[in-house]
Amino acid sequence: MYSYQSTPLEQSIEQLFGALNIREPHELDPETIAAGLGIWLHYAPVASQAIDRAGLQSVVLDNRLTRQEQWQDFGHELCHLLHHAGNQLTMGESFIRFQETKAANFAYQFCVPTFMLLRCELPRLEAEAVAVIASQFGVTPEFAKERLKRHNRQVTSNRLAEKLTAYFHAEQLFKRKEGIDYIVQTGRGKMLFCRERGVIGYMGDRDESE
Repeated sequence: MYSYQSTPLEQSIEQLFGALNIREPHELDPETIAAGLGIWLHYAPVASQAIDRAGLQSVVLDNRLTRQEQWQDFGHELCHLLHHAGNQLTMGESFIRFQETKAANFAYQFCVPTFMLLRCELPRLEAEAVAVIASQFGVTPEFAKERLKRHNRQVTSNRLAEKLTAYFHAEQLFKRKEGIDYIVQTGRGKMLFCRERGVIGYMGDRDESE
């Protein structure tokens, strides 16, 4: 049975929400989260930004944006407070791009947490799945579409890793059972070696046209 393996970032976000006693999508709210983390939250007609002055942390959200866009900006700016340090005005362009890429990725994971997304019964059609994510997590359709794409890519990667692990374990069991120390690819086949007995067998690869 397939079992999703969370990334370190996904695990840290789940732990963060667990500490705030937030378990369901409808509980995702900038004001509640900011209060729980001891962060001042303000709304003003300026570009959203994170401010850290001598340990006093604040997030300013652009009040000209929609509620969905503000939530997405909150996730982005929160990453700067939790994981980044320094004033971008004094940073090189490449380092700023690095931080912004990290913050964008964090926002996708934070605004639509994987542990919540895995519990959602998403329709097979992409457009319908995007609509469900946008509605349940309070994000824009564009954000939801990109989040779904990233999630599907991660699920595919997980399943591939699981298959490779299963293959490796099966190969190890086979080698122990048959007394094989090495299996070496040679052309269209494999040579089976034993340290004590040398070559003990040969396995031909199946013809891909069969």
